[in-house]
Amino acid sequence: MTLQVAVIGIDGSGKSTLASSLAVVVAAERRIIAGSASADEFWIRAPEMDLAGHGFHPGGYAIAARLTVLFRRLSRMVVDHKALYPAAKVFQMLLQDNAAVKLSRRYHVDVMISDGNLLLSGAGRAFNYRGPAENPPTADDIDHAFQHLLEGKRLGPESRSHLPDLKTADALAVTARLTRMQGVWIPDRVIFLDLTPEAAVDRVRERGAKVDRHENTADLSVAREGYMRVLDVVRRNKGADSVHVIDVGRMRPGEVLAAAALALKPQLTTIPSEGAARAGALHEATGKRSVARRVLSYPYLGRYLVRRFFEGAWREPLFPLSAPGRAFLRDGYSAGIMRLIYDQPARPPLVERAFYGYPLHRAVYDRLGILERGIEADLRRRLSAGGEVRIFTAPSGFAYDLRRPLVKLANENRDQMSRILLVAADLDPAGDVGPGLKIAFERIGLRFEFVRGDLTAASLRTECGRFGPFDLALFVGLSSWLPKQPMLEHWRWLRANLGPDGVLVTDCFTPAAYAVGGAAMGYRANYYSPDVMRAVLDYCGFDGLGATVESGRDGINHVLFARVLGAEP
Repeated sequence: MTLQVAVIGIDGSGKSTLASSLAVVVAAERRIIAGSASADEFWIRAPEMDLAGHGFHPGGYAIAARLTVLFRRLSRMVVDHKALYPAAKVFQMLLQDNAAVKLSRRYHVDVMISDGNLLLSGAGRAFNYRGPAENPPTADDIDHAFQHLLEGKRLGPESRSHLPDLKTADALAVTARLTRMQGVWIPDRVIFLDLTPEAAVDRVRERGAKVDRHENTADLSVAREGYMRVLDVVRRNKGADSVHVIDVGRMRPGEVLAAAALALKPQLTTIPSEGAARAGALHEATGKRSVARRVLSYPYLGRYLVRRFFEGAWREPLFPLSAPGRAFLRDGYSAGIMRLIYDQPARPPLVERAFYGYPLHRAVYDRLGILERGIEADLRRRLSAGGEVRIFTAPSGFAYDLRRPLVKLANENRDQMSRILLVAADLDPAGDVGPGLKIAFERIGLRFEFVRGDLTAASLRTECGRFGPFDLALFVGLSSWLPKQPMLEHWRWLRANLGPDGVLVTDCFTPAAYAVGGAAMGYRANYYSPDVMRAVLDYCGFDGLGATVESGRDGINHVLFARVLGAEP
């Protein structure tokens, strides 16, 4: 049975950000399957991997979810039309709630967190568009209206006189009952993000996007009052503990996220962890028979190769024709494969272009350039200030993101290298990463320590922690592969082992065609948008709001530089 949770509040309160990021945190810390319905994106997140998301649903999708995207775009087009917008928005919310239920059943979701809800959001905002300006409805009137829409109970004339015109709502409710759409219901739990209308207007303006006609102090005041009455109705129907009010006025995204997760904790059973091994076949060799069986499957051929042929999928059948492609099929995304991508020739042979031009590999190559520029700038700032600079990187791989900036700085002033301590950690299954790094970094005169092991192991963290606190910490290339719980634990450990001016460098991937093919091949991965990553970083003790984000040319990989909370800008 899915626990349906709705996040509601006036514009600018942060509903969509919370709904999306809360699903990540709940899946990680409760080790359950959590879904989110936010904006025009639906995500299903399991502790070890994402099961479905925006543009990524290898296990199927709901038609209502696709229609939600269409009607959301339509509602944006008519947002300034007082008559058309309410109808378009209501129908979009109907489809969203219906899709939330359908996807919950398909993927056996434990908790689904939605940005808004048809009944609650509609009742809260209805008086901005129609109905009496004075003599507002009571909680009894709204409750009667809900029962009328949910069960078809007769609505008395006195209640109707206090309520807006319900003709559109009546038509949708009848349609939903006749077509068995699951789009009209009261959530099991409601999280209300409370914000003053004045603060909401300030936040809306800070977004820099177009301000809608109803995003003003007067309309938002009416909406807030409507939501307060709606919360009373929810308590009547679902119990006194069904509503959680969070005053978000002076709270950071991470604090809101923590408060929401705490509010839901009593209703969510934690599944014991069975260990947090890395996912995605990062370092495990894949047999030829296993690869052939997966390639010849319908999920790969039908759902991916044929449908996404012109989105880069055509390149994959050509991988076996080139040496780097064959190495990838054998080793997965190991440190050696990443080195091949980074060291690719300026003009590779024709047979290798299919591999190097693959969208995901282009994104990884672009990421290196972004990292080099950002890391060099940060190191220059720290070295110019004098004193020691301590760097921690895990997984390190062959540390190309650090090697080039450090070599450049060493060529300019070799003496300053003695002030740098670099601590690198990696699984290093082949045993060639550590020795290679030691030779490369000691050659330019900096102090270097290599720790071999799994960064999720307490013993490795304890050993690495001896060299802290660190000024710069890198966690690059593993957010997609590492299960959610150890990822959050590692970020918290990094926060505890960074100095007051510390900076975290990390990255995230958003899904594209490659994600569908990867799922068909058996890769277990997680995908995060920059906004979700910022919120979760804030939750773990970093300045997610102030984090800078730079993306590659294809918009697949995103690099984030985040300071610790309280650090000087």
